[in-house]
Amino acid sequence: MLKAEAAPLIAVKSKEGELEALTNTSEINGHVRIMVELIGNLAPAGGNAKKVVDAAVQAALSGNPLWIDTTWLTSDTPFGGSVHEVLEQLDHDIEDNLNERLHEFDGPCLIPVVPAQADLKELHPARMLLEHQHRPVVIRARNVAAGRDLADAIEYVATVLRLAPEDLHVVLDEAYTPAVHEHHVDALAHRIDGLSGLNCASMTVLAGSTPLKRANFETRTRPRPEVLLRDAVQRYSRRALAYGDYGVVHPIPHLSKGAARSPNPYIHYTVPGETLSIARRIPNRVNGAPPRGASEHYFREVADELVGRSEFAGPKFSWGDRVLDSCMSTPITPIGRSTKWIALATSHHVVHLARRLDNERPETTHEGGTTPSR
Repeated sequence: MLKAEAAPLIAVKSKEGELEALTNTSEINGHVRIMVELIGNLAPAGGNAKKVVDAAVQAALSGNPLWIDTTWLTSDTPFGGSVHEVLEQLDHDIEDNLNERLHEFDGPCLIPVVPAQADLKELHPARMLLEHQHRPVVIRARNVAAGRDLADAIEYVATVLRLAPEDLHVVLDEAYTPAVHEHHVDALAHRIDGLSGLNCASMTVLAGSTPLKRANFETRTRPRPEVLLRDAVQRYSRRALAYGDYGVVHPIPHLSKGAARSPNPYIHYTVPGETLSIARRIPNRVNGAPPRGASEHYFREVADELVGRSEFAGPKFSWGDRVLDSCMSTPITPIGRSTKWIALATSHHVVHLARRLDNERPETTHEGGTTPSR
């Protein structure tokens, strides 16, 4: 198992595409920490709930249990009446699955994520899990650069949960980061300096830059500012900072309950330090709906273009790459839904993180072309 401070983190939603990627991508093999953000459409009897359990079983067996975040759950979620019930049920289901495989699994089944500014009530679900079994806890601090005193908040959480610092993982979540500016780096580095006395298990800088909407249909690459942000802050930190991102989707989940318009086929394909985006516009829509079979047809065009480019990692790289490579030769593979496009891209992305391929990119700087000074 990798040292905690070295393992990159991917934050995914409990949605069909991202969960399908996790359960099919065996190449992860414990080399990436995975945070799953539970969202309200995750009904207990639904397929996505089972996929969370399946992914959690794989992660626990690899030595890196899933980090489970309940931020987006509300009181009317169909999954359960309270965060405590959600975590308790998940922990029970994962433990049962593990015990069926190993007869007796003695490690933690999941790691709870709590907000840095949590009060006593918000910390109660994590306390209940700790009473069942001792385990680490993740403290997630959002918008750290502009936040309140973080050291005091972490000390409060540790005291309430009766945990030593070495049982805490700290995630510094900067959310959507479309560009990196010097003042942002300075502010974040200053906050981290204030935690110099905290001997936590790991500290991760988490950010994402995938836009909410695609602007055009041109094939293009764009920088991934989340890589630049972590690297820039690391230059001024005396402690190792792990890298974290949101995969190939926007950091903030789409929680609308209305019917979504069928998107035009696209893929966001991760390359060292950048994202390659390829898309096709579906013509002849009727009231916004694409013609029958059009989504599948045009995504196969997207896949065909990608496979023919030098950036394509090859069919042996990941499950997602294998499916992309076979799109044109295996027309029976269902490929016409955006959840599948996200699954394939996420599979490639998480193996990219596992192999540390961003370390191989050319040396670049943040926006403005200069190294921030302090």
